[in-house]
Amino acid sequence: MLFPKATITQWIDAHRSEILDTYQSILRIPALSPENGGNGEWDKTRKILEILSAWGWGDWIEVIEIPDERAQKGTRPNIIITYNPTSLALDEGGCIISVAHLDVVPVGDLSQWDHDPFDPVVIEGKLFGRGTEDNGQGLICSLYGLKCIVDLQLPVSHSIKIVLVADVEMGSKYGIQPLVKQNLFNPNDLVVVPDAGVVSGLEIEVAEKIPLRVEITTEGRQGHAARPTDALNTQPIANKLATLLFDRLHSQFAGTDPLFYPPVSTFEPTKRKNNVENVNTLPGKDIQWWDCRLLPSAPKDEIQELFLSTAREIEQESGATITVEFRSHDFQVPVITADTPVVKRLQKAIGTMIPGEIKLVGIGGGTCAAFFRFEGIPAIVWGHMAHVAHETNEHCVMDYLYTDIAIFAAFFLDLD
Repeated sequence: MLFPKATITQWIDAHRSEILDTYQSILRIPALSPENGGNGEWDKTRKILEILSAWGWGDWIEVIEIPDERAQKGTRPNIIITYNPTSLALDEGGCIISVAHLDVVPVGDLSQWDHDPFDPVVIEGKLFGRGTEDNGQGLICSLYGLKCIVDLQLPVSHSIKIVLVADVEMGSKYGIQPLVKQNLFNPNDLVVVPDAGVVSGLEIEVAEKIPLRVEITTEGRQGHAARPTDALNTQPIANKLATLLFDRLHSQFAGTDPLFYPPVSTFEPTKRKNNVENVNTLPGKDIQWWDCRLLPSAPKDEIQELFLSTAREIEQESGATITVEFRSHDFQVPVITADTPVVKRLQKAIGTMIPGEIKLVGIGGGTCAAFFRFEGIPAIVWGHMAHVAHETNEHCVMDYLYTDIAIFAAFFLDLD
């Protein structure tokens, strides 16, 4: 069919107030993982289920709970919405699927926010709040892209699924990882993950760097700051280790790949655990974390060995005890090529609303698309975003959102 652009944009314009109200009501509910001091995604899930039931979609919904005793109800919820108006065979020809996530990251330094991060507000066409871009924008444009089709009774020849998953920010152990193991998806599915993008909306992510997270614990002896010789202060020891690692990693593993931005592997010290409560005590323990994003060609074993050997060097020099723990995916994720059906379909959908040449790229940020790709399902990532995920004053440009709703409607339809 030809894309009914005028009809769809008129529908979106008529529903702008409703779209904003729905968006804000969902964003007001934090959905933090237990690792980040939250209780999971159930509160947000209940709100979304309430909204979908009011739309008359109750019979289309399945909630899959993955056990996690740390979370509310002892589980992490994952919502699957299936629109199958003509009873199309779900295992033949594949489904059209959008996958967004429910969880958000912590707000960080609250003093750097201009507004309450969980009371979203529109200023000069931008909606400010935690989770607006990551991943509320993808969630809302997926839901309203489908709602537009349903309300307008536009014909579809594929089943459509919207999957809203838990735990993406902490690795998807309680979300898409177990879901893809349950045979809920197949290699013929056309999967888009609206979880990363650029201002132009003209980039499709087809490859991801390999995430490597490292936890380094340095143990010495706590003591009084007036008697440093009676203690073993771990802070300068850990600082020296971090500086050496930073310099060595960037100099020894400096390979490039122009598909990615930035085109290099990245090695960044990030989180650090609070050590002592008062200023005149020398800390006897230091725990810091690194977030590394490795190019597919980077030698992960050699990188891990550099962490270990540098730690042993500082351990012998200082007398401290240093342990290094690694967390990483143990698989290589394939790159999706330009001739893949889902790439062609999304390119056509983007072209209905945004003129210009569409570029295929790789990113450093991890998305749940990687788990689809590893299972042989060619998922791609796309967004039309301000590129402010995880920042203070995170926001969504509302005009981008309304454009994206039309693009997702186009993606769900079968266009000539």
